[in-house]
This record gives sequence, structure tokens and C-alpha cells, in this order.
Amino acid sequence: MTTSWSDRLQKNADLPANMDGLAMKKYRREPYHRVFVNRSLAMEKIKCFGFDMDYTLAVYKSPEYEALGFELVVERMVSIGYPQELLSFVYDPSFPTRGLVFDTMHGNLLKVDAYGNILVCVHGFNFLRGPDIRELYPNKFIQRDDTERFYILNTLFNLPETYLFACLVDFFSHCDRYASCDTGFKDGDLFMSFKSMFQDVRDSVDWVHAKRGQRYQKGTPFWGGLTAGRRSLCEGHSAMLAFFPLTSVFGWF
Repeated sequence: MTTSWSDRLQKNADLPANMDGLAMKKYRREPYHRVFVNRSLAMEKIKCFGFDMDYTLAVYKSPEYEALGFELVVERMVSIGYPQELLSFVYDPSFPTRGLVFDTMHGNLLKVDAYGNILVCVHGFNFLRGPDIRELYPNKFIQRDDTERFYILNTLFNLPETYLFACLVDFFSHCDRYASCDTGFKDGDLFMSFKSMFQDVRDSVDWVHAKRGQRYQKGTPFWGGLTAGRRSLCEGHSAMLAFFPLTSVFGWF
């Protein structure tokens, strides 16, 4: 009979002075109730505990929350010069998934394993086959630590922009006004790289957070300010909501 790594660690760990082996066995939790860590930690030395309130105390209404974020970022993109056609984009919660990687050189969304092996590659909404993937990525592999080129969309807050990257690549790939290139699109003498498009999306996301959040400073309830009068997109106690945005959303606080 084999045992898990957690079983082995628990068996060999030093028991607290007030707990014997029988007590430890009595209070053992099933695997799905345990907390797994990468190293041992003497909990008796910890004075206080903290955690991120996003998706814990603050429970977002999905996909309404992501759809609103997507809409606001698209509006910002159009305001800085992107085509008006983008305003017809509608957020599809079934497409984006947490943990994808955006390749700022070729404009692809990648699903990779922990070692950098490419499992899925999507250009816009076109899922590439093995031979096509190998043309762009020898051995279907990337260097995950190349952060200048690859951006990991690893939080739930990244879902709207994940879908927006796919929408933008798909739109420019099929629009007659633009010619596709290996690293971007051309409109006459003008060239827009995937990297510049990526940066415009990231800047627009930051702008939406910062500018919309300023309404809170003027006495407007936070979610009323962010949603411009639309219904609250976060469930929870009102006092928690008043505290939440300052500590969790805005990096400048």
C-alpha cells in the first residue's frame, strides 16, 4: 500500500508538545480538507494570518463582472484609436481560461505545462495543429521565464483581457483593411505588432482600474463608481466592500 507525500510528511513531522500520536491520528483530515505547502512551517510561531479578499470574502458575480471589465477595456481601446468595430465585441465566458500564456511575438494564446511544453496553441480563435505549432515553436516548447516575450494570464482578473487578445487577433486577421504578418498586422505603411497591441490592452486595463476607481474618492460607493450606475457585481457585507477596493485593487494605495 502506497502513501501520499503528505502522509509521509505528517508521519515524520515533529508533533507539538501537547499532542501525542493518538491525537494526531484523531484530528487527521481527509486529503480534500488539507492545506498543501512546499515547505514545513512552524505554525506556533505565526502571530497573525492574512489572505487576499478577492474571490474569498469578496465573491464576484461571474460572468457579469468579467463581461463588464471586458466592455470597459474595449471602450478604452476604441478611445485611443482602435477601430469602432471593436464595440461589437461581446464577452464569451466559455472561451477564456485561467493560466494561458500570451506570446507577444506571434500573438498566440498558449496552454503549456509546468515545463514549457505547448499543449494547445490558438491564434485568434483558430486552434493550430501540431505541424503548424512546430513551425513557430521548435519541439513545441517555450521558455516560460522569458517574461519579455511571454505573459502569463494567471489570475481570474485576467479572463477579460484573455478573451480580448483572441478577439483582437481574430478581428485583424479577417479584416480586409489589414494584412497579416508573422509578428503583427499592416495597414498600408503602418505596422502594428502583437507586442504593441498587447501593451495597449494592458495599459487600458490599468487605466480602467485607476480612472474608474477615482470615483470612490469623491464619495461615490465603490461599485457604483466602477459600474457607472449599474448593479453591484460583488456580493458581501457593505462594510467589507468599503474596505476592499483600497487594499486589494489599486496598486497605488
